[in-house]
Amino acid sequence: MTPIILAISSGLVRAGMEHVLAEQSNYQICASVGTFNELRQVARDYPYATVVLCSQLSGDATIESWRRLVKRYPDLLLLLWGRSFQDVLDFQCSISQVDAYLLEHCSCQELLDAMVSIRAGQMYVASAVAEYFARNPRKQEQRQLFEQLSEREMQVTQMLGRGIRVAEIAKHLNISTKTVNTFRYRIFDKLGISGDVALSHVAIRAGIVDIMNLET
Repeated sequence: MTPIILAISSGLVRAGMEHVLAEQSNYQICASVGTFNELRQVARDYPYATVVLCSQLSGDATIESWRRLVKRYPDLLLLLWGRSFQDVLDFQCSISQVDAYLLEHCSCQELLDAMVSIRAGQMYVASAVAEYFARNPRKQEQRQLFEQLSEREMQVTQMLGRGIRVAEIAKHLNISTKTVNTFRYRIFDKLGISGDVALSHVAIRAGIVDIMNLET
């Protein structure tokens, strides 16, 4: 039996997934939680489980919290159930340990296919996500510019690109504003740009930031 942890903020969605998985004889739902803090607690009891998680999990679901969780429980398999392409990009750039990427409108069969793939040691990318990048090859080329950034620099880039203020970034990443600004100038230098506005434009063109998710 494959142990499953459902970590999804919507109780209605969790109930639906529980129904789908209950019909499969080889899966066992060992925990169903709605917050990151609850996930952190049950992960101690099921460190080898497959976690179906939503991208907007409530609680202390910061980037640093996710990184600490996967570092502490490296055998967890993470299946991201994202609301948008931007959610997928955020996790892809910030948390490299995710094993599968799905969008919320995926079919039940695709969910099951993803679980089979990752239990076999293969990464799974939803067909809709793959098609999105296939239709936007230029975005892929432009994203190569960002490959020179470190993981932390990419995190800062995504937040700056959305218009999030330095103080908020510092709080989210649990670092000082001085450190955030150090990353800012390092990013500007690597990308050959001169400020936050230029960074937003470059990040949007590359698909690193979704124009619909900009802070106002």
